[in-house]
Amino acid sequence: MRLLVAALALAYVMPTYSILRRYAGTRDDLTLTTLKVDGTAAVAPAIAREVASTLGSTWVAGDLPLTSALAIKYPGRCRLDLSSLESNKTLTVASSNGKKRTEGPELAAAQVALEQLCALFALKSAGEGETRASLDRHLTALKVDTKLVSHARFLGQLTFAIGDRQQPDAPQYWVYRDRTPPDRFLPARIRFTDERGAWDVRFIDYSSASVADWLPRVVEVYKGQELHLRLTALTADTRADLEKTKF
Repeated sequence: MRLLVAALALAYVMPTYSILRRYAGTRDDLTLTTLKVDGTAAVAPAIAREVASTLGSTWVAGDLPLTSALAIKYPGRCRLDLSSLESNKTLTVASSNGKKRTEGPELAAAQVALEQLCALFALKSAGEGETRASLDRHLTALKVDTKLVSHARFLGQLTFAIGDRQQPDAPQYWVYRDRTPPDRFLPARIRFTDERGAWDVRFIDYSSASVADWLPRVVEVYKGQELHLRLTALTADTRADLEKTKF
């Protein structure tokens, strides 16, 4: 009987409203007001030469290593700095409640990474339903068909896939489904197309002691089928003073 109940539970496809509401609740329960995450970035060979040139770095082959610093001031203000290991040049992208800004060389993959990180992880509201509504608006803006939900697997883990999976290029939002309660429905990937190209942003590993489930430990940004950027979190500071940070 227990196996039957478990099988039925796994087979149940939850509606998008419930998935977003459950995740929104976990965001609203965060006690954080600021978060500063330091780590590394790897620019894939496909665009490494161009990025190295603009940042004054040397590149011969393989990934181009950079340092990364992500700052979040809840709700909705985010900044990502990617810095060269060989020069004092920095690439910066920022978003303040949807208002976007770039300093230094432009890197579309970095812009996409920050936009999705900010839209999905910098959420927090004291108002009933406001966070869920914000998530819904974000998915709608990316043209995700939120009426369609199905089971899928991502990196061996069970997920709910929101969007039309019958059309491979259709916008989709995938969330991890925990095998045991409480389900947090953490973001797994988001796929969409805009004027910059077709993107697949993947959120990997929420088991890190440094960033817990505030953020994924690894973020990968694909353009088409090609990996362009990987961000890896190493340390996190929940008491960072971001008063002078320009978002």
